[in-house]
Amino acid sequence: MLLWVCFAILTAAVVALLLRPLRRADTMPVEPAAADLAVYRDQLRELDAERERGLVIESELESARAEVARRLLKRAGDDKVVASSRDDTTSHPRAQRIYLAVVALLPVVAIGLYLVSGSPHLAGHPYAERQAAEEGASSVVALIAKVEERLREHPEDGRGWDVVAPIYLRLGRFADAAHAFAEANRLEGETVKRLLGFAEATLMAENGIVSEAVRRTALRVLELEPQRIEVGVWLALAKEQDGDLAAAAAGYRELLAKAPEKAQWRSAVAERLDLVTKKLNGENPGTAPKPAAPEAAAGNGGPDAAARDAAPDVAAMSPADRDAFIQSMVERLAARLKDNGKDAEGWIRLARAYKVLGRDQDAANALASARENLADDKAALDQIAKAEQSLDQIGKEQSPQ
Repeated sequence: MLLWVCFAILTAAVVALLLRPLRRADTMPVEPAAADLAVYRDQLRELDAERERGLVIESELESARAEVARRLLKRAGDDKVVASSRDDTTSHPRAQRIYLAVVALLPVVAIGLYLVSGSPHLAGHPYAERQAAEEGASSVVALIAKVEERLREHPEDGRGWDVVAPIYLRLGRFADAAHAFAEANRLEGETVKRLLGFAEATLMAENGIVSEAVRRTALRVLELEPQRIEVGVWLALAKEQDGDLAAAAAGYRELLAKAPEKAQWRSAVAERLDLVTKKLNGENPGTAPKPAAPEAAAGNGGPDAAARDAAPDVAAMSPADRDAFIQSMVERLAARLKDNGKDAEGWIRLARAYKVLGRDQDAANALASARENLADDKAALDQIAKAEQSLDQIGKEQSPQ
């Protein structure tokens, strides 16, 4: 407020200085009559001085004095000239009116322009607060750097991973957050909070695609806390993305049946169920909203809504864009399995993705590669055999109704 008062005083001073010539005449003009009288009086004094010095004779002095006195009397009696000279010294009323009008209108016009084109509704941002915010951001960066340096020296420090994981998640470093949560779960033990953080970070890192790691994490959360039914959204969404629409619809229905009436995620599940039902009936579902991450994850250090909205809406894509997106995800999964082929569930997921894309031969090759890499794991071979039996069913569900 004090700043605005200072601005107002400064503006008034500048306006007054600029408009000073309009306020009144710059100088008071000298009256002609007064000037002439002063000259004549000086002439009389000069004549007296010359007489004292003996420079003029008495007869010439008297004649000169008489002439000057005559002029002096004549000028002193000229009332019209004196009155006219006094009129010239009066102020200018029109200039004063202009001065007052400008002084009054200038702040009014300035305020009007500010209200129209300015932003008077914005809150103030004192320098101290802005400096504190910048220092706070710098301190967070410095803290993360210190933790990362310690973790490079002591990678088995589970507490450090547990501290930095939610920070990565809030900063949008989803891949780093998923790795940190995974390390914290491994070293400090699994908790629901850490599992949900890992699942959400992985989901965001994969652009909204429910990977096998997310699916396993959701199942583990249900083992630890069966009442966390909202993580079933991930399980149903995984089935939908794999093309198992019937199973996805059943999962969404089960969630709606168990969900509390006031659960915020009910509407998202209902929308997904409606979309899947239309697909099963051969209808064009149009553009559907993408599923929100479970409320539980958001309440345990998950990213904000703006971060979740960054995930692409696969269902809303055009067929060509959707196929291109899925192809890129499949290629990434295939490249990962090529480097590490000991992931049975990853091979099964790759085979299902190929089946959804109509690449039956690639699906068969993926299962063959899985058997080759997991030849010494009987449980994994049984799992692959069951998955192979379900591939034909997926093909039937993907065919037009």
